[in-house]
Amino acid sequence: MKPKLKSTLSKVFAIAGTLLLAAPILFMIVVAVIGSVASQTFLFDYLMLAEVYPVILLGLILLVLASLFARVFSKWIGWGSAAALILLAGSLLYANASGLATGALTSSSGAFIAVVIGIALYSLLVLGIAVLGMLLIKNLFQKKSKDGLTSEASA
Repeated sequence: MKPKLKSTLSKVFAIAGTLLLAAPILFMIVVAVIGSVASQTFLFDYLMLAEVYPVILLGLILLVLASLFARVFSKWIGWGSAAALILLAGSLLYANASGLATGALTSSSGAFIAVVIGIALYSLLVLGIAVLGMLLIKNLFQKKSKDGLTSEASA
């Protein structure tokens, strides 16, 4: 692949992937604030990132591709994405296998706590990867000097 095309694709993929990860996070926060103010009690849908997993999955794929093309943060984004998807799948499978998803178990069981912890860790990983996406975008758009250093590093 030509270097110019690779550079352009990595920038487009990084921006799109980061937006696909950041938008549900921001939406979750906005809905929590509006709902909490309207009902005068604290409301927070901690399952929202699990509910919109197709959007998150597409964002993760785009960020992995962008990081591989740019050769920046590829291990962090790749392993973080794999861990996030494994945590989500494991939490959902455990909820089904334990009977929590069907209502056979109550929300006071240990299975409920395990599933909530798994989904919370998934959400934190998605947040962390979104931050890495922002750092990747910053890295991709920094000007390079003739000796290969960024303009900030050479100053």
